[in-house]
Amino acid sequence: MEIIIDKLVEGIKSHPIIQNSTLSGVKEWKRAHYIILSEIISDCLEKSEFMQGSKRNELGCSISSATLQRIFTNDSSQTKKSDLRFLKSLDKLAIFIGHPSLNSFLNCEATDYNKSSEIENKTESISFFESLIADYCQGEFNCLKELPKINISNLSNYVFSESPFSKRIKDLFENYSRLNYHLNCIDNRSNFEIFDFKVSSITDEIAILTVKEFWNLEWKDENDAISIVLNKVNRQTYFIKKREDVWKIWDNYNPDYNELSTRINSAIENQHIKKAIL
Repeated sequence: MEIIIDKLVEGIKSHPIIQNSTLSGVKEWKRAHYIILSEIISDCLEKSEFMQGSKRNELGCSISSATLQRIFTNDSSQTKKSDLRFLKSLDKLAIFIGHPSLNSFLNCEATDYNKSSEIENKTESISFFESLIADYCQGEFNCLKELPKINISNLSNYVFSESPFSKRIKDLFENYSRLNYHLNCIDNRSNFEIFDFKVSSITDEIAILTVKEFWNLEWKDENDAISIVLNKVNRQTYFIKKREDVWKIWDNYNPDYNELSTRINSAIENQHIKKAIL
C-alpha cells in the first residue's frame, strides 16, 4: 500500500495546479498547507468529469486536511489499516490527478511495471501470486455455495485473519446469511471467471496485482424463487503481504463493493418490511 500512496503523493505534488499554487516549492508542509491542499482538491473534484452521478454520491467531493496529512506523512496508525473509507480517499486522489478511478490509476501503474525489465526476474513470483488470487476466488465461490450456512474458515489459507479484507469478507457473508438465500448452481447458473492479471508492484514484502473478475451469481430464497441476480465484470486490485515468511492477501479494492453491500442490505430491509406486514 505504501508504494501506491507514494505514487499518488508524487502525482499530486507534480500536478500543474499544485505547482502553480502557494504550495509549490514548500519543503516541509504544515497543517495550513494541508488545509490549502484540501480546498484545491475538493474544488477540482467538484468540477471533474469523473465525479458525476453515482460516483459523486458514493465518494463525495471533499477530503479533509487531516486525512491528507496522514496520507502524505504515511502515518502508519491510519494508512496501513487500508479500510474501505481510506481506499475511497485514495480513489479521490487518483481522480484529482486525472484518472477515472483508483483502479484506473493502478492499471496504468501495472502497465508501466509490465514494460520494465524487472518483471523478467519475477516470473516465478508472479505465477505464485496469480495462483494465490485464483485459489482465493475459488475458495470464496465454494463458501458462497454453502450459504446460508457460513463456513469461511478455509479462506484463512489465502487471507490474513487480522487483515481489513478478512473483516469485510466476514461482514459480507453474515449479511448474505441473514437473507437465508442459497446460490443456484444448477446448469452452471452461478459461476465466476478471472483473467487479465497485471502487476503493479512486487517487492520483498508486498505485491500488488490487478485482475479482471466476472461474477455471475443467482440467488434463490427459501421458496426456491429467484430473488437476486448479480452480474458484474470489473478490475479488482489485490494487496498481498509477506508476514513471517508467509504470503497472503491483506486487502482488496473492489470498485463495486459498495453497490453489492447496498443491494444486500436493501434485500434484508425488504424482508423485514414483509415480515412486519404479515
